[in-house]
Amino acid sequence: MQDYAFTDALTGSIIEFNYDMGNVSLTKGAEIPQGHKSILFPGCSFLNYAMPLVSAVNETLLQHDIVDGISILCCGKILSYEEGGDVLREAFEEQMREHIAASGIERIVCACPNCVKALREAFADDERTSHVELAVLPQVLSDIGYKVDKRVAATLLKADADADVLLSVHDSCPDRAYGDFARGLRAILSEGIWADPEHSWKKSVCCGSLPRAAGKIEQADKCARINVNEAEEMNADAIVTACMSCAFQLNMVNLGIPTIHFLELLYNWRIDWSRVGMWMKLRFLFDESMGAIEKPSGRSYMGVEETFASPSTSETAYVDDSDVVAGEKIIDVDVSEGDEKHRDVATSECDVIEIGE
Repeated sequence: MQDYAFTDALTGSIIEFNYDMGNVSLTKGAEIPQGHKSILFPGCSFLNYAMPLVSAVNETLLQHDIVDGISILCCGKILSYEEGGDVLREAFEEQMREHIAASGIERIVCACPNCVKALREAFADDERTSHVELAVLPQVLSDIGYKVDKRVAATLLKADADADVLLSVHDSCPDRAYGDFARGLRAILSEGIWADPEHSWKKSVCCGSLPRAAGKIEQADKCARINVNEAEEMNADAIVTACMSCAFQLNMVNLGIPTIHFLELLYNWRIDWSRVGMWMKLRFLFDESMGAIEKPSGRSYMGVEETFASPSTSETAYVDDSDVVAGEKIIDVDVSEGDEKHRDVATSECDVIEIGE
């Protein structure tokens, strides 16, 4: 019995998950679906770390007629970290543009700051996709009247609905240039329960994902400590973010103050960050079947030869700047050396496949 099932709005493929067992079934779509105008694009981190929340958010948006479909494809940014990544990513993004244009989709509601940045860059210079609106999930939810309730936040963080609670806002690196998620996050948090740390908005401190992906563990932990120290200086009970990758990274270092994603607060459902995987187990990319299968030797994308099938580094290595703080040189990050590569899920030529743990 499958816990979750999605029909992908860009491929027509049917994806079914047994959440507790970790099994996935993928059935090839016959053709690109038609008729969708607005879709939810949760992104890989959200799908992997909090699949029940993906389903809940999708239902919320469907009920409010905000979206009429969902796509669980990867935005393709991770391909930049593959051998031959520029060629792989260019091919993937062209497929993305072709499917968007053929489907007639006009709006994509994105849950991930990395996805927004990647899709914005992929769509901008192509007349087939330059008109597509990229909306950010926290702002969309705020606009239809949702707010993080103080009592829910206090219950989740202090087990006392009447307790005072203060959240330190963490802004993700890929959102620095536009601030869409930063504004949306603050809009959906109730007044009086949040405050900005010393470094926020365009001067936010990286959560530590970039140096960790480069094998610089001490630097990664230093990034995390800066965020934690600033939260502690303002006597915050937790760090709050709109990025699943940031929430994972900051919780992974376990420095004494929790990090919580705003969706955990909004839906009153705590992610068990101690149990989520240390790298992506599910990542869906275009190929004839949108298939995925775990391979000990690495991954193969879109029919690319095995010579390009090297495993990836961390899915959270999404920062453009060489410094982990925009506008300030707090920590220099050398990404020339990679750490031990992680296995991931690969595409397959099969029409229907099963993936176990």
